[in-house]
Formats: sequence, C-alpha cells, structure tokens
Amino acid sequence: MKKEYPEATPENLEENIFLEGAAETNEAIYEELRKQVEKNYKDNGVDEKLIEQFVIHNNQVEELVRKFSDEEKFSDKEKEIAVLASILHDIAKGYGDFLKHGEEGGKMAEKLLLEKGVSEALARSVRLAIERHMGRDGYPSQMAKKEYGPDFEYPKYATKVGQLLYECDIMTQLTPEGFGKILLLRKTDRNNIEEDAKTAQEKNITIEQARILSVLESAKKSFDLIEPDSAIKKHAQELWEGIQEKYKL
Repeated sequence: MKKEYPEATPENLEENIFLEGAAETNEAIYEELRKQVEKNYKDNGVDEKLIEQFVIHNNQVEELVRKFSDEEKFSDKEKEIAVLASILHDIAKGYGDFLKHGEEGGKMAEKLLLEKGVSEALARSVRLAIERHMGRDGYPSQMAKKEYGPDFEYPKYATKVGQLLYECDIMTQLTPEGFGKILLLRKTDRNNIEEDAKTAQEKNITIEQARILSVLESAKKSFDLIEPDSAIKKHAQELWEGIQEKYKL
C-alpha cells in the first residue's frame, strides 16, 4: 500500500523566490542557527558520534555554498538564501522519517527564520530551497520510490540557488570526510551490515572491502548527478579522482 508523503509546496511558487534586495541576516544569526540545528539533533536523541558527522557535513555544505555562490557572482540576496539553506537543510534529521527531512526541514527552517524576524519572502525562499535538496535520483529518491510508489518524485530545484544547494550537498560524499561518514553509517545500520556481508560472501572479499565498494558506487552516482555544465563539476571531478585513488580495491 502506498504511504502518504507531505505535500510539497507547488513548484510554480518557486517562480516567486525572493532574490533581490539587501541581506537581512548576518554572521551572528548564522551562528545562532548552527547552534539551533545541533540542539535539535541532541533534543531528538541522535547519537553523539552521528551528531558530530552531521555537523561536519553541514559545515562542508555551507563552505561549498559560500565558495561557489561567490564564484558564480550570486546577488547578495541569492547568497543569503543559499547560505541560510545550507545551514538549515538537514535540521529535520533525527526528528522523524529520513525520507521526509527535506519537506519537514523546510517547514522547520521557515518557522525558525520567521521567529528570528526575517521577512516572509526570505523565509519562504529558504524553505523552497530546502524542500528541493532531496533530488529525483540517488539514494533518497530510490528509497522513497520503494516507500511511496514507483511514480513518486521529490520536487526538483528550479533556480540556481536550489541547484547549488543540491549539488553542494551531494558533493560532500566525494570529500574524505563525507566518504568516511557514509562508511561509518554503513557500519552502524543493520540493513547495510547485512547487505555488505552478503556482497563480501558473493565476491569473496572482506566485509570492509564490500563496504568500501558500496560507498564508491554511491559516490559515483552522486558525481554523475551533478549537471555537466555546473560550476562545481570540475571540483567534483577532482574529488572523485582522489577518492578513487585512496580507496583502490
């Protein structure tokens, strides 16, 4: 039976994404938001080691978003939306269903930003970007299709701000830290442990080698999901080549 999924904001609303005007936030607010995200993880009982990995991931996404929004000469408002979305994009992890953390995280981020006193337009724009960071291919999408039916699709980004958040998010899997995080997750998830044990037996390799093989395959899929003409593709290529060299089997 097909399960229900929260109804995403209609994609045509993204045409009204607020991309002009002066920035409303600053570095002090960004730091408050980072602390709030980490507090959410703790309040929801996320394991301390996993919180550490989540924080590293969030910081990486933010760093990449800042770097490439500057290189792409985003307007002040575009960069503000992108940075806020990068800080808050995974705020709902540990809160409930992983497959819904884009949708639920968008709502939580919008509410939090409104409480901080930002405009409704800015809060909505950040929500839209977060809703659209799940992607229509890759691991979350594949799992969602199994859960909600083969025709299910997450809403797709429709602006360069949304695209940048999505691509920087998946590109972190190509970094040494991101690759290591996925390896750690596979060591702690029962389904992944069973899957890697089966692969190891079938291929006559160690379970650690099977784990690495699985994450390499996942990282390659992430690399392929970055648009060929994207500003970050060259950087992603360098990271992917480095991962391949480090984890040769």
